[in-house]
Amino acid sequence: MSTTTTGLSVRLTAHPLQRVGAFALSSLVHRKPVKLKQLAHPLELTEQDLRAANANMTRDLGRTTTIATSKEPGGFWLGTSYLFWPNCPINTTNRKSLLGQDLKDKLAQWRDLPEADTVLDARCVLCDHPTCGFYGKVDVPLLESSSYRNTTIPTHEGMALCRGCLLSFYALPYGCAIGGGRATALHSWDDNLLRALTKFQVDRTRRQAVAGAPAGERPSYARQLAALSSLRGYEETVTEGVELMVFTNSNKEQELAVHAMDQPATEWIRDLPRGPLGWLGYTHRWEKVPGRSMLARNLFDLPERVIPTVAHFLRERALGKDGICAQTPLLSATCSSYATKVLQVSTTDLDQINQLAARIAQALNTEDDKELKKFLQARKKLATLRAWLQRASVDRTLRTQEAEPFITERQWRLLFDAEDRVFLHRDLLFIGVLNHLHELKPSWRGRDHDDVSTDDLIPDTDLDAENN
Repeated sequence: MSTTTTGLSVRLTAHPLQRVGAFALSSLVHRKPVKLKQLAHPLELTEQDLRAANANMTRDLGRTTTIATSKEPGGFWLGTSYLFWPNCPINTTNRKSLLGQDLKDKLAQWRDLPEADTVLDARCVLCDHPTCGFYGKVDVPLLESSSYRNTTIPTHEGMALCRGCLLSFYALPYGCAIGGGRATALHSWDDNLLRALTKFQVDRTRRQAVAGAPAGERPSYARQLAALSSLRGYEETVTEGVELMVFTNSNKEQELAVHAMDQPATEWIRDLPRGPLGWLGYTHRWEKVPGRSMLARNLFDLPERVIPTVAHFLRERALGKDGICAQTPLLSATCSSYATKVLQVSTTDLDQINQLAARIAQALNTEDDKELKKFLQARKKLATLRAWLQRASVDRTLRTQEAEPFITERQWRLLFDAEDRVFLHRDLLFIGVLNHLHELKPSWRGRDHDDVSTDDLIPDTDLDAENN
């Protein structure tokens, strides 16, 4: 064993949580929040910067050495230690007997960085640089498997890390939203986006550590909702998607859940104006769950459910006494944008579906709404929709001298022979029909309000204001 004089530095690795922690270190160099443009990139942090960040983190933990439980004022970081670093020197079972100087000494011993990395028989498993030691569950959320943790031989924690990667994991909690017994990290392979999101979260976590968790009940799918809110405060080009990583490293349970949103959806939700976003959320209301929460859930976990949800909402509204929703044009345009930009429906196919929708709307534009209701019922099943279209096509041929067919062969294939896209095309057709009817038949329009309930709006964040 020997030592090396390699300077203390941070590298970005392929480990998402290390990356979040590395970007958190840039903020932790400073005692108080600063603007995004004042932060150094993790690769630019000097040894002096990193030791300052470590001192600030150690100082935060030091405030817990005089309190008995995490429920006392100032107990935020003690509670966090159970979530991230179980059995670390400040949360052992005999903690109460060590309050005061003994805990401070143990904390200093735990968090004091070596003057140099030590060359062991292994390199850092994340960045392949000289290591400063082996680490395990006490210091790093390993997350791979509960069967892996605490199973290495005595004195060998299992994970070889350099000082930069170790510090990144120590900084990780600052880059996470902490609540409900879980930590939530928002990660992206887009370094600029990750930099902004992590800086914003560090500032929020620091405030939470001082003021405590905000009062009030958390909305359903609060983590996905908060992620969407943060994304909408970002103004630069989005080059990669995001991963919402929810995890715990506590002794009671070790769990990781990843909710991913790809780059097209990330960019689309960032760019969507507030009005269409509010009405899109409004269509997703379900029992006691706010629409914005269901929309956030779908965008992360079930992106293919967004358009069917809108189609169902518009169908129920059209079948009811309220008539065709007054916001149908806005919702139709929003769904068309989502279909092409997120679900990768070609503009040519969308145009074909819209042309058929216009012809169907013309056929339904009669004195009463009986034909409309028949169409609304027919679209519930592919067999009944097929029969309705065949009948409408025959009727058009017998009544008119139009040279153009009611439904072309290509349009027929889009609706009934497009494999997994059949139901998506059907929903887009239905939304398009109602949109054209909204234009043709003003008397069928409902009288919706011009705005929506704040319960259905994804809240704006101050991400951009804080990061400028």
